Parts: sequence; structure tokens; C-alpha cells
Amino acid sequence: MAEPISKIRDTRPTEKEQDEQNLAELKEGIAKDAAGFKELLEFVKLLHDSGALETLNSTMKARDEIAKTALNEWRKEPTTNAINNLMLSSKLLTEIKPEQTEELINHLKETAKKAEEDAKSEEIIGFFGLMKALKDPDINRALRYSLSFLKGIGESLK
Repeated sequence: MAEPISKIRDTRPTEKEQDEQNLAELKEGIAKDAAGFKELLEFVKLLHDSGALETLNSTMKARDEIAKTALNEWRKEPTTNAINNLMLSSKLLTEIKPEQTEELINHLKETAKKAEEDAKSEEIIGFFGLMKALKDPDINRALRYSLSFLKGIGESLK
């Protein structure tokens, strides 16, 4: 019959042996990818020289306070309004065809240039000049569009 076990041997490595094993694995890893490790060291040096490493360390130390502040700011009405407005604006932008937007922007640029040139003129537009301008088909079309647009806005304000 076998003898009972009276001693239990601890086969786990000691802390010093574990440290030596970890160091050996680290040396082996560095030796296998020396170029990558050198790049990493250069990157850390650049971060340190620029002061960004200190900033990152300070940020990580204060992460709880930063998170609380950020969350408090996100909950404020102006921020939520801005987010909601951005979401609605993005919805509008997804519904408009890019060709229409490009055409509109090009026309706006041309119109702005022409308006700037015309604004430099010292000629005074009187009442009769305004009446004559209203007969211009382009001006009339723009006025109809503007009035229709303003009417739609007014109806939505009811």
C-alpha cells in the first residue's frame, strides 16, 4: 500500500523567478521586433519632448473628473439643442441630392460676385427703378420664390 502524502511541495515559481522569466520574455520580444520597439521609443520621446506625454498622463490621472465634467456639459440644454439640430440638419443633407447642392453653391458664388460688383455702383435706384426691376423675369421669379418661402415659414409658426 502507498504511503500517505505528508509534504506538499509548492511548484509555483517564486516572485524573483517570475520576474526573471518575465524579463527574459520581454528581452526575447524586443529582440524579435527591434525596429518596432525603436519606433515606439522614438514616438514616446517625441510625445515627451512636445509635452503631450505629460498632458496624457495628467488626463489619465484626472479621468474621473474629466468624465463627470463632460457628462454634465453634455446634459445641458444648449448642448442637447446643438446635437438635435445637427441630427436634423444631417437628415436634410441626406435628402438633398449632391448635384442640387453643388449647382446651388455655384450659383450662389456667381450671384455673390455679381452682387458685389453691382453694390459698388453709386447709381441710386428710385421708386421707378424698383418698379422696372420688378418686371425683370429673373427678379420676379426670385421674389415669388422668396415670398412663397416666407409664407411657408409663417404658416409653420402658427
